[in-house]
Amino acid sequence: MLKKIILTLVILGIVSCASKPSSIQPAAVSKLPYVNLSCEALEVSMDRESENLKALSGDQVSQRNWDIALNILLLPGVGATTGDSEELIAQSKGKMIVMQDEYVARCSKRRD
Repeated sequence: MLKKIILTLVILGIVSCASKPSSIQPAAVSKLPYVNLSCEALEVSMDRESENLKALSGDQVSQRNWDIALNILLLPGVGATTGDSEELIAQSKGKMIVMQDEYVARCSKRRD
């Protein structure tokens, strides 16, 4: 019985942690905001979004570490109540993909 309780607490602790940034899948994002941007504006937007994604990923890693600590030190499952940046990271990754696709389609040909 004690083994089942411990196993349940361990599983609950692992499941309730914030996701690793690398495991978060990109969200579907419309390309409409990017189709009329100049190539230079796309480059600037990609640079800004890349910095945003780095910051969000850093926040997510910190949150994940806090979740693990809370689950181990306090009570399994408490980490799930602290929130994370998962949706923002998914959106940022989706924007990056759309912008990169748009850049390759329209701007990389200009440089050849």
